[in-house]
Amino acid sequence: MVEPCAGAPIAIILAAGRSSRTAPAHKLLATDAQGVPMLVRTTATVLASTVSKVVVILPPDRPDLSSLISTAFPATPRLEFRIAQDAADGLSASLRVGIAAAQAAQASALLVCLGDMPLVSVTLLNALLRDHALFNAPATAPDRGDGKPGNPVVWNESHFSALAAVQGDQGGRAILRALGPAVHRILASANELVDFDTPERLAAYARSAPAPVDHMGARPEN
Repeated sequence: MVEPCAGAPIAIILAAGRSSRTAPAHKLLATDAQGVPMLVRTTATVLASTVSKVVVILPPDRPDLSSLISTAFPATPRLEFRIAQDAADGLSASLRVGIAAAQAAQASALLVCLGDMPLVSVTLLNALLRDHALFNAPATAPDRGDGKPGNPVVWNESHFSALAAVQGDQGGRAILRALGPAVHRILASANELVDFDTPERLAAYARSAPAPVDHMGARPEN
C-alpha cells in the first residue's frame, strides 16, 4: 500500500449506514441510467479529486459493498476500505474510523463525503480543498444559497478530536453550527448536493446519467 505524504489531505466516504429508509433495497447498490452503482460513482469522483488517499468506511455485515469496491477499482493504491465494526451505533461510529485513518496518515485535513451523494462534482471537491488550503478555516463546506454549510466538508486537523468524540447517529453538524461564521463556505449548486436516501430519490437516481468520471483523474472530452 502506498502511504500518502504526511500532512496531505485525505478523504473518507461514509458508507456504513443501514440504508433503512430504502429497505429492502440498499441505496448504495442502486444504479443510475448507465448502470453505475451509487457507491462506485461517488468513489470514482472522490478519487478524481486532489486528495492523497481515499478511505471508504463500510459496515461489517455487507461484504457485497466491499466486493463492489474491490471489483470496480482493482489495483488502486490511493484507495482502501475500512470496516466500522460498531456501525450499528450510527454515523458517528463511521466518522471515528475515518478520523483514526486521518490521524494515522498525519493528514492536515480530512474531506468527509457521504456515499449517497453521487452527484457532487470533482470541481466542487477540488474547490473545497483549494479554499481550505488557502484560508485554513476550521472547516470548509458548500453553501447551496441559504447561508448554511452542507456536505461534503473539509475539516482541519484541529477538529479531529472533537469529531471523534461525537456520539450517536450524527456527524459533525453540531460542530459546524457551533463554529458559525468561522466555517468557510463556497457557493454550490443545490442540484449536486442531493442525498439519495428515499425510494423516490432512488427512482430519480435510476433516471440520471451523470458524465463519467475517470478515477485516475482524467476528464471526459466535451
